[in-house]
Amino acid sequence: MNVPSGATVIKVHLPWSLPASAGQAPRNNVIPPAPFAMTTPSATPTTPAGAAPSATPGAVAALSFSVAGPTPLNATVNLSSTATSCVPANTGTICQTALGLNPGTYTASVTLYSNANASPLSAIGTAQTVAFSVVAGLNNVVNLSVGTVPADLVLVPATAMAVQNSAGGIDFYGAGKHEFVFEMLDANQNVIVGGAPMNYTVSPSGGALTFAVTPPLASQPNLFTIAYAGTASATATASLHLAVNQAGPGPNPCAQPAAACTDSVTVDVKQLLAVANSSANTVTLYAGAQNAPAVVIASGLVNPQGLVFDSNGDLFVASEPSSVVEYAPPYTGVPTTIAAGVNHPQALALDNRGNLFVANGNGSNTVTEYIAPYTGGPSATISGGVDDPVSLAIDAGDSLYVANSAANTVTVYASPYGGTPTTVSNGLNGPNSVALDSHGNLFASNLNSTPNAVLEFAPPFSSSSAPAAWITNGISEQGAIAVNANANLFVPNQGANSVTEYGAPYSGAPTTIKGGQSQPIALAIDAAGNLFVANYGNNSVTMYAPPYAGASWLTINNGVVNPQALALSPSTSI
Repeated sequence: MNVPSGATVIKVHLPWSLPASAGQAPRNNVIPPAPFAMTTPSATPTTPAGAAPSATPGAVAALSFSVAGPTPLNATVNLSSTATSCVPANTGTICQTALGLNPGTYTASVTLYSNANASPLSAIGTAQTVAFSVVAGLNNVVNLSVGTVPADLVLVPATAMAVQNSAGGIDFYGAGKHEFVFEMLDANQNVIVGGAPMNYTVSPSGGALTFAVTPPLASQPNLFTIAYAGTASATATASLHLAVNQAGPGPNPCAQPAAACTDSVTVDVKQLLAVANSSANTVTLYAGAQNAPAVVIASGLVNPQGLVFDSNGDLFVASEPSSVVEYAPPYTGVPTTIAAGVNHPQALALDNRGNLFVANGNGSNTVTEYIAPYTGGPSATISGGVDDPVSLAIDAGDSLYVANSAANTVTVYASPYGGTPTTVSNGLNGPNSVALDSHGNLFASNLNSTPNAVLEFAPPFSSSSAPAAWITNGISEQGAIAVNANANLFVPNQGANSVTEYGAPYSGAPTTIKGGQSQPIALAIDAAGNLFVANYGNNSVTMYAPPYAGASWLTINNGVVNPQALALSPSTSI
């Protein structure tokens, strides 16, 4: 029968012929219905001419395929002389099954058996993991082979947080731990399964990026965890060395002529953009400025207000009315909920040690600090001088800056935050956002002043600190301000549907960035200098390449609903 529309096809290539009495699949490619629909693929060679198979006919009688992912299921394919699901191919036999899988990224545990019934006692060696993706609207095929010769070694992403790029390398999405499956491919790009137990090794072998490789478990010998916890870079790469060798008795595929059992792969890290969708109760994650989200996070979220990533790629989300929710890569597992001391969280920040700070509004008027793993109560509760805290910033010395909208102040707390704060108030009126540059200068957004303004204060700060600059040109109902690594100030102007950029000393006319914006409320700038703007008014994020004032921009709107905040992993200065 034909493959059902939308099904994912699993093909198993055997480099030998089954006895003539085995298959009852007719030569006209019409196969009777079965629990899994079997169809005849076009003939595909499985073993290079002159190469002997590394597994022997008759020793392998069945294959199990245990799928983990959006549609978990189990399937068994009979590969024995009693099979009705296999047909001859050019140089052997092909067996095929069609599975109904929803789109997404999958792994599957593959086990070979010497018994056609796939009884556990007949398992051959240990299970092997394969990884694959199912894309809606495409012909999705997973090609496996038994007993063929390795011609290539690859790392295949096991989650949506990495992809194989067009140059043959791998793009990591965001910091943190990423899972990969180490696969051996034959000359026809079929994934080799079975054979002797093998040792798989992955090791860093050079480059500007530093990755940590966790050895696989004995039960999953080719499933690796590779982590990145460095800074963001637009161009840096690294190289990973791949090697495989025999670990136990049985036919050794690496002993075959022309077998390729060492290789290398180039890897890089692309920043991951997180968008807090307040009305949709979700956070959507985007990679490489793609419009479709790589992941949609909804578990535990209500009206998300603030976002921050740590160096391990963990994402913290301020969720109304009374929690902060932490998600670890690949952001699909059970989250950690921080609730003790949290009351209407409005902003988040992390210090250099990974301590989390939460600005609690709506009458609570505190900032609470939490130490990893964040499962207990707050390690500190800061209340002196706090009044409707709406924005947080932390400097290089771990001093905490709090914008107190109701008190018209910014309070500064030195670590460990138990002392009397320094209060900056001159010229402030309804501060709704704070930011720091690399020199320690403080910028405070004055939402209620006439005209609207952003004030700059130079350290050291005191109650008598006066603004070093009063910036008003182009500012209108500003959202969350930011300062980049060059000390340029960016202001989203909800009242003018623009973002204005100011260079030090901030007294000149700004660069005005317009196009596609509607009530711009939050900003982020990646390592390549691309500016992302969250547009609350038209449910989008717009991206502008430097120098920003051009006539073109990119729009991300798939899954974006009333965006409230943005964050990048690995983090940059904004």
